[in-house]
Amino acid sequence: MNRVRRSTTPSRPAPEREAGPEGDRQFVTALARGLTILGCFSPARPEIGGSELAALTGLPQPTVWRLCHTMIRQGFLVPVNGDKLRPGIPILQLGRAVLAGIPLAERAQARMQALANRFGSATGLGARDENRMVFVQRCLSDAQLLMNLRIGSRLPLATSAVGWGLLSGYEEAERAELIERHAAPDPRWQKAEPEFRRTLQDYATQGFITNLGAFHQGYNTAAAPVFGPDGRPAFALSCGGSAVTHTPAFLRREVGPEVVRLAVTLEAELGGRRPKTEPR
Repeated sequence: MNRVRRSTTPSRPAPEREAGPEGDRQFVTALARGLTILGCFSPARPEIGGSELAALTGLPQPTVWRLCHTMIRQGFLVPVNGDKLRPGIPILQLGRAVLAGIPLAERAQARMQALANRFGSATGLGARDENRMVFVQRCLSDAQLLMNLRIGSRLPLATSAVGWGLLSGYEEAERAELIERHAAPDPRWQKAEPEFRRTLQDYATQGFITNLGAFHQGYNTAAAPVFGPDGRPAFALSCGGSAVTHTPAFLRREVGPEVVRLAVTLEAELGGRRPKTEPR
C-alpha cells in the first residue's frame, strides 16, 4: 500500500464507539481506532483507499497509515488496486464466529424462508449495531422486485424499515434518546419523521409498523420487534416486497400479522419477554 495522500474530502467525526469513557485507563485507543477503520468496509463499499479512510473516520492520515500497515501485516486488510484496501480472510472468520454466537438466526431461517415464499417477499432478521441495523438472517422468494441485501448488510437505524421495526419496540423515553442521538445526523430523517410517527400508531394498535415506500419508491415493508429476555428489543423482523403486490391493505391484513406471529415464536426460543403494554 502506498503512503496515504492528503485528502481533499471533508472529514467527518469518528463513530462514537472510538472514544472511550473519560478517565478509563483500560481503554486502548489504538485498538478502537483500528476497529473503526474496519467498520468502514461494507458490501456496498468493499474497497477503500487510505485517503478515503481518513475522511470517513476523521483520523489523521499518518495514524490511518500506521494502523492499516499493521492490519496488512496481520492479514486483516489486503492491498488492491493501487492504494485501495479490502478486508482479509481473518475478518470472515470473525464474522462466522459472530453468527455462530446468534443461534436464533440459524433456527429462524426455515420459517423466514417459508414466510418469504408465501408472500413473494424478502424477509430479514436484523440486530442493532450503534446507529445501524445489521442483517443476521435474510431469506428471499423468487419475486422479481426485491432489495439487494444479504446477511451482513447494514442499514441506518433511523431510516430503514427494519430499523423502524426495532425502534417501535422501545419504551418512549429510550426511543426518543436513540432518535436524538442517531436520527438527527441522518439527512433523510427530517423528511421521513412524519411517516415514522404515523406508523408508530400502527404499532400501538397492530403490533407491527409499515414502511410504504418511504426510502425506496415501489417497495413496501412490514416489520416488528423481537424482544429479548430483558424485555427490550433484541432483533427486528421484516417482510417486504413490490408495492404492486405488497399494497398497504395487504401488508396490514396479511403480512404484518404473520410477521408478529413469527416474532412471538422467535421470542419464545430466545427466552424473550414482551412488555405487558405491548399489543398482542
